[in-house]
Amino acid sequence: MSRESFRTVVKALITYRGEILIGKKEEEEGHPISGEWHLLGGHLEYGEQVEEAIEREVEEETGLEVDVHQTVDVMTFAWSDGEKDSLQIVFHCESEEKDAEALDDLSEVKWVEPGEITDFVHSEEAERLEERKDQAQFLEKMEKAPF
Repeated sequence: MSRESFRTVVKALITYRGEILIGKKEEEEGHPISGEWHLLGGHLEYGEQVEEAIEREVEEETGLEVDVHQTVDVMTFAWSDGEKDSLQIVFHCESEEKDAEALDDLSEVKWVEPGEITDFVHSEEAERLEERKDQAQFLEKMEKAPF
């Protein structure tokens, strides 16, 4: 498989005092999550370390600096038949501030409660958050944590 047919995506479960930050993708024709809420992140650039990539993506999309704490989940997926396959790495990141901005390719950002996140994000991401054991356990722990 060539580099052109496979990519690595880094995603962030960004927390601040018990809430998780999500972003709404700008309307973009042909993009699989155009106009939808999602976990923030993007593509790993060639030669980049994964932790550097998630820090860069979060800062580009929100202006926030985050601490990368742990890998929550690693999986492969494709949006639909004929799309590029992707390796997706989901990290727990923490922000020391709540003042996120919608930058780069986002039209909005907002903080949500862990138990409400699947009500907002697009269906495929909601399904992964509910059905992938490590992601579901992370959200469950977040819901029970005292803040």
